[in-house]
Amino acid sequence: MKAHAFTSMRHAIARHITRFRKGDDGAMIIFSLFMFVMILWLGGMSVDLMRFETTRAKLQGTLDRATLAAADLDQTLDPSAVVVDYFTKAGMIEFLDGPPQVQQGINYRIVSANAKAEMPLMFYDIPRVFTQPFSPGLTTLTVSGNSTAEERVTDVEVSLVLDISSSMNRDNRIENLRPAAQEFVSTVLSNNVNTPQGLITISMIPYSSVVNPGPQITDRMNIARSHTYSTCPLFDTAIFDSTTLDLSQSYDHVGHFDIDEFGDADSAMDSGWCFEGTLNAIVPHTANESILTTAITNLAPYGNTAIDMGMKWGVGLLDPSTRQLITQLAARSDSSVPGIAAGRPYDHDQEDVLKVIVLMTDGENTQQWDLYDRFKFGTSFVWFHMDDTTDPLIDVDNDDISVQRVGLGTPDYFWDDRFFWNGASAVWDDENRPWEGRFRNYPRGFSNQNDYVTTRTAALASGGTAAPGIGPTYKGDVRNASWQELYGNWEVYRVNNELLYEAYSAGAIPWSTGNSGWPYYIDYDDYLDSEYAVNTSLVDGVAANARLSSICSAARDEGVIIYTVAFEAPENGQAALRDCASSDSHYFDVAGTDISKAFAAIASDIRALKLVQ
Repeated sequence: MKAHAFTSMRHAIARHITRFRKGDDGAMIIFSLFMFVMILWLGGMSVDLMRFETTRAKLQGTLDRATLAAADLDQTLDPSAVVVDYFTKAGMIEFLDGPPQVQQGINYRIVSANAKAEMPLMFYDIPRVFTQPFSPGLTTLTVSGNSTAEERVTDVEVSLVLDISSSMNRDNRIENLRPAAQEFVSTVLSNNVNTPQGLITISMIPYSSVVNPGPQITDRMNIARSHTYSTCPLFDTAIFDSTTLDLSQSYDHVGHFDIDEFGDADSAMDSGWCFEGTLNAIVPHTANESILTTAITNLAPYGNTAIDMGMKWGVGLLDPSTRQLITQLAARSDSSVPGIAAGRPYDHDQEDVLKVIVLMTDGENTQQWDLYDRFKFGTSFVWFHMDDTTDPLIDVDNDDISVQRVGLGTPDYFWDDRFFWNGASAVWDDENRPWEGRFRNYPRGFSNQNDYVTTRTAALASGGTAAPGIGPTYKGDVRNASWQELYGNWEVYRVNNELLYEAYSAGAIPWSTGNSGWPYYIDYDDYLDSEYAVNTSLVDGVAANARLSSICSAARDEGVIIYTVAFEAPENGQAALRDCASSDSHYFDVAGTDISKAFAAIASDIRALKLVQ
């Protein structure tokens, strides 16, 4: 029994071993364990990769912010210390790879920094648990980044072209313009704080229907003088096809007159159509904020609108054709142009030079006016006996003024058929004075007819010439005034009312001649011609728009960036400025105090910071 039991047990064990050897139930468990490890490994690697990318993004973001802040030229702290401070506050100082590198000069700063972090891969080494269970350490990946930021004050030349026509006096426009323009100047020139030699210059060009270059510029221009009161050059249409402004070329200039278009009842001249001296004058290529802000404060709106004239000067002062002028001014101690501006304007294609125009108007192109040539250059038929030849003619007493009987049609003076009217109202109103006492055959200031003839004959024989716009002077104190002198003292429409009306309307041939009747003292046509002495269609709005479009196109072709600001401008003005701007994004249409936002946006564009890597 025992033997049989032993044999049965042996056979049972053998059967179990055989079934185990042939069975496959355990295979699924092993495969499942293997797949679990693989999924854990692959999923873990994804986590490691996400950790890597998160760390890289944080590292690179910190680098970029740190280098941008350090490269800002307004940053007065040590650039390297700024980078270190950013990493310290981000809790990543141990990752900064070496000291930041700084390159800087008078007009630029470049800051570079590197960062590196060793990141262990927590799941990447799972297979090693089975293949190398006793191998210490984990595999790591190096997270690295680098960043370079640069702020470079490129040589910048800016023309700020501002409308100062009469409409700027309405609706607080000039009051809104002044702080906007001054803030623009301050923002743009602020980059020169760290570049004390002044690598950014601004030219301010105020314009109405004319542009006053100011004495420092006009003294270096070739002006065909018709008078010396003021100087606003006239430009032919052809000059608007090019950015060139050849100052050696001969230019005519606007006559000096006050049209009294805006209702001033005073007979005395109020404001010349062209501004005198430094009033509303160009401020060329300066880096002096104080000079510009003062000039903006002193802007005095008057006159019509000639956007084309303002733009031509703005473009010309960015063109190398005016380089000799700016270089000469830079050498003068009494000039607003700094010495560093010598050699400006630079060539249009010169590397690292930015040329910008900011053109603003509240209107549209209108008529551009001037005296007709006969009144711009001719001698009038009004004589003045002066106490001092340097005194304004308007200060001469009425009883020292004589009006020639025959007017514009008789340029020569002959004693035997010329008579003069004594314009003194006190004498004229003297009813006890006989008619013949009101007429002479010589002007006031001469003692008699012979004195006049002798003196004038000798003066003509001497061949002497008067100063531009000044009529001939006899005996040192008797002036046969030019028309330009009259319009330089009296408003245009008042020359007739103050000087000619009584002579024209009331004059009679003296009874002593034996004649009767009441012939006109001054010819009717001459009288009316002198009243309408101004050519009010020298250039009209349509022609001015075409000239503006041409000069804007020429400037854009040379790479000049043009911003335009329509400040409560009418539709035609808006269209002209849209056509002129470099692109739609360079055109601003604003009203009220929003003009400050437009100028601020433009200033920000000009001094934009650049991330280069």
